[in-house]
Amino acid sequence: MKHKLCFIFLLLFVTYSSAFPQAITYVKNCRYKGYIFSKEHAIWGFPPETTRYTLNKKEVAQAENLLRGKIDEYVVSHQVYADPPIKKKTLRKYVRQYVGYLTDNNEVVVKIYLNKIDPDDDPSSDILEYFDGGSNHWSIRINLNTGELYDMEVNGDG
Repeated sequence: MKHKLCFIFLLLFVTYSSAFPQAITYVKNCRYKGYIFSKEHAIWGFPPETTRYTLNKKEVAQAENLLRGKIDEYVVSHQVYADPPIKKKTLRKYVRQYVGYLTDNNEVVVKIYLNKIDPDDDPSSDILEYFDGGSNHWSIRINLNTGELYDMEVNGDG
């Protein structure tokens, strides 16, 4: 009986793993470094949403240019308080994780998770989840078609 249960578990694991490949691409530039998660990557154990999209390096570069060009204005206009402050000059300190989505209008949206990571954390395996840490851990969405930054989330100071 134990062997049958182990076999069933192994079969389910292999089926799930092959159905949702975990492709992750490393990107590095003089201004940023991070990981692109494919549309097939299950985030936090959930199967991928149907709106997910696999970004390419060119789209990540475009998102980074928009982020650098607009983050200072965004923080001021949305009255984002963070300590230490989030601004263009501090972006280099964060490791990124990129997840792509398509809107109903087929616009490409990039969600960027920015983290000053703990040495024990591995940003190349799954999206890092933090509940405290203030501006050491934050995220933002960028619509590549419109150039809009929105839905900025900064962790609590807990």
